[in-house]
Amino acid sequence: MLCLMKSPAVRRYVMRMWIMAALCILFAVVTALAFRLYHPHGVLAYLVAILPALPIIGALVYTGVYLAEEKDEFQRNLLVQSLLGGTGGILAVITAWGYMEDFAHAPHMDLIWVYALFWGFASVSYCVVWARYK
Repeated sequence: MLCLMKSPAVRRYVMRMWIMAALCILFAVVTALAFRLYHPHGVLAYLVAILPALPIIGALVYTGVYLAEEKDEFQRNLLVQSLLGGTGGILAVITAWGYMEDFAHAPHMDLIWVYALFWGFASVSYCVVWARYK
């Protein structure tokens, strides 16, 4: 799959994102096991709980690095537009869900899903933006 990508910046970006995704899953499992087996308290609990968020921060940093490394202005523009679509989509859904929780007693949505939903919206947005230029 990586060999089909023409831009070295895209290959590096995709590889970095896969590594961050794997680390996020690994850290989430380690965190769950730590809480299940060792029941950390106080500051340690907060430090362990934040562990799965660190690769997410890394992925966001690597997205910025990709935008700086990519030489093709059109490809950068596609990603920026899709990120804006993802941001708008997640803001709309989370805001609407918040109102439904407050006024219609909808079940609480765990915030850990926001990042995954953001990339889902960004992916759909990328397809729409890309199709618009076809």
